[in-house]
Amino acid sequence: MINITDFDLRLLRIFKAVTDCGGFSAAESVLNLNLSTISTHMADLEARIGIRLCQRGRGGFQLTDEGKVLYQATAELLNSVEDFRVELGALHHRISGELRIGIVDNTITDANSKVAHAILSMKRRGGDLQINLAVQSPGEIEEALLARKIHVGIGPFRHTLPGLDYEPAYSEKLLLYCARPHPLFSSAPYQLELDQLTDLDYVARGYLRESHVLGKTVRFKVSAMVHHMEAAALLILSGGFIGYLPEHYAARWVTQDQLRPLRPDLFGQCAEFFIVTQKNRSHSMAVQYFIDALRSASISDVPEEM
Repeated sequence: MINITDFDLRLLRIFKAVTDCGGFSAAESVLNLNLSTISTHMADLEARIGIRLCQRGRGGFQLTDEGKVLYQATAELLNSVEDFRVELGALHHRISGELRIGIVDNTITDANSKVAHAILSMKRRGGDLQINLAVQSPGEIEEALLARKIHVGIGPFRHTLPGLDYEPAYSEKLLLYCARPHPLFSSAPYQLELDQLTDLDYVARGYLRESHVLGKTVRFKVSAMVHHMEAAALLILSGGFIGYLPEHYAARWVTQDQLRPLRPDLFGQCAEFFIVTQKNRSHSMAVQYFIDALRSASISDVPEEM
């Protein structure tokens, strides 16, 4: 019988990270270790348990059948360790450990987003807390939550998954834009007829249903698909496409007269943002305080009724 030591736990965490990243090289930045050190640790783990865990070669990184079994067992073990830390922290009434957050890109200019406020509130509470903030697409956020790689996700989501809880947070206003090189730029925003918009090359975001909604008003041609806001902005600014951007994010280019909205009276939309967590998962004090800070920040901005 093998006794699990702190060193073994470290090796197992490295093994899980390598598997999650899909290979040794891809895990270097995540683990902050060089390739030779990762290889040494993986060899140590294989020698420790007497099992070959993976294969490396021209076909890429691949777990053996035994490696797949160990990966599942490792995930369960590390989740149990985290649950233990949650309970221990609660007994001591202190904020400690790690807070892992996933958020969609380019929300920093949105006055409705209270993530920075909530993080500052956490820091002011003190404690030994490490914050890991990852910028991800909505699909990546949901996947990471289900795999217990992050504790909290923030973003817009097309559907709700049964294993996750979605709590409304705030709304983001989006407008349809074209850039200076685009043929419609000189007529924007209002000197446009709907038939001028038909069959234009359009940038769609894979996680929203913009084109579906627009199809009821005018037919666009989806010529590009993106999953991050910066990619959409780059394509729109090229002048070859029209597409939606959050009003707060596009403001810098609108001020410079590099972007103009197209019929905001007809095509303005709102994207609902949610605080997402894994269903039936116990929250550490850090996670709960962070969620509470997001809630209180949103509530404090609601004007009192006259």
